[in-house]
Amino acid sequence: MDGDAKLQILIGALSAAGASALAIDERGGVAISTMNDVGLERDVAAFVAERLARVGDGARLVMGYAGSRLSLTVRPVAKEYGRFWVVVVREVRGVAAHAGIEWLNVDEVEARYESSAYGIVEGAAGVATAVRDSYARGVPLMLEGELGAGQSEIAKRLYLDGLYADQPFVSIALDELTDRGWRHLLKSSESPLFQAGLTLCIGGWHAVESRRMRELVSTMTDTALAARCHVMLTANDMPGGGESDQAAFVTERLACAVSVAPAIAEQGGVPKKVVRYLGYLADMFETAAPALSVAAAKVLDAYRWPRNYLQLREVSERLYILVGSGTVTRSVAEEVLAQEDVIKTATFGAPTLDSDLYILRPLADTECDIARLVVDHLHGNKTRAAEVLGISRTTLWRLLKDDDH
Repeated sequence: MDGDAKLQILIGALSAAGASALAIDERGGVAISTMNDVGLERDVAAFVAERLARVGDGARLVMGYAGSRLSLTVRPVAKEYGRFWVVVVREVRGVAAHAGIEWLNVDEVEARYESSAYGIVEGAAGVATAVRDSYARGVPLMLEGELGAGQSEIAKRLYLDGLYADQPFVSIALDELTDRGWRHLLKSSESPLFQAGLTLCIGGWHAVESRRMRELVSTMTDTALAARCHVMLTANDMPGGGESDQAAFVTERLACAVSVAPAIAEQGGVPKKVVRYLGYLADMFETAAPALSVAAAKVLDAYRWPRNYLQLREVSERLYILVGSGTVTRSVAEEVLAQEDVIKTATFGAPTLDSDLYILRPLADTECDIARLVVDHLHGNKTRAAEVLGISRTTLWRLLKDDDH
């Protein structure tokens, strides 16, 4: 059998498996290929060649192309006449059709991290050593904290600094999945839950109903997902960063290591963070960076920042719009934060008083506020909160559930 016949057999086998292949040298030159799209062949070769320095044996990359996602498995082959890399190319079918499931490569993760408020303010050294150690333990890592405290960004930073950055990063937002997306996640052989060597970041647990959550956790446990992939979970659905019932259930069932992302107000040094973001904006628009007066810094430092880095971005952008390359004064800082409280109230129904309790509301709503405040004060301990309030856990659950609507 001659070489052409063998190549045709190989092409047929790969096609039947939904794949194609090519061999490239270290400069991205194509030695042999089963692909019939010359443009795609050239782009795949260039994409892989740029990453050969960090690609190990059996590495798997993800490449975006013409609105689809391609999975590239790369293996080195040493020959007496030189070194080549064989690239097997498969389309990640169905990924684009499922909102809430996103496959990313290391370059895309890095770009998103660096453009996030957390990445801009904290840079590459924003993850504490204790969190890195927990991530390295090989068990699922639960990242908790207040809304906007940077849980998803911390997950990206851990991935970028870890040993698995030559493999895909898959973000799963459970609160964005449709019924079709849930079927894909739990039943399809192409689901990221049934792959190996991935880094998974799974969030949105607060929106998952009990039946689906138990089915998902059972699937993750029964298939030993944490032994095949690196798993990070994020939870940010409780005021004050307290542990939700869903997060507690998942943490216990999956034996997660737990780390709480500190709120901005807890960290201190808010003015320095704002200055960093203002400097980023100045660089972007090629202007001088605005200055921050001492009085304005005190106002920013005293603010609670309930939405953390999400809010820091919005406030910094409004400050920049108002002062340009000038100076942020106390009155400007107070004006912007007052606007932020109005936005918060209109968007979330949240009060602006220090107690987080606004009394000019219907009694039923105020009861929900009181229940939430007591639970927050007791760090999420609902049993103790029910005792303090003199009500049953069922009544407390109803009040908290009504408060979520």
